[in-house]
Amino acid sequence: MSEHIVKIIPKDPFYKVFEPTLQSVKTFLETRIHCDFIEVEFNEAPVFVDCGTNLETISCPQCGAKLDFDWWGNVMDEVADNSFTSLKAETPCCKKQISLNDLNYDFPCGFACCLICIYNPEQIVDDKIIDAVQSILGIGISIVEAHL
Repeated sequence: MSEHIVKIIPKDPFYKVFEPTLQSVKTFLETRIHCDFIEVEFNEAPVFVDCGTNLETISCPQCGAKLDFDWWGNVMDEVADNSFTSLKAETPCCKKQISLNDLNYDFPCGFACCLICIYNPEQIVDDKIIDAVQSILGIGISIVEAHL
């Protein structure tokens, strides 16, 4: 059986939401969403937050060209060697400096120092919930939906 995980991350990959605030979001979500369980994670540096088997393509945010997964994998290895302290890379298509966080991932992915994972929610995480979570966190958020 596959798992559906809704991952909530700050739009700024370097923004740090500390444990008490993450726990507040978790408590709020537990009262609003029926699901298997909710986990929170905090990291010192950004980690890649993937969409699991949903990822189909990656494209350049500057020119729209599809990017090769081999190129992306090599760049990911390079930034990982530097502990993700910088997400900057030069695109192979238009030679522009971009952040890996700004690539167009289909389905959406991102980078974050903290994340909230909702496992197998029974309903959609709607705009009211997203607005409330953004208010608690104090920053705009992105949603990454993963299927494993």
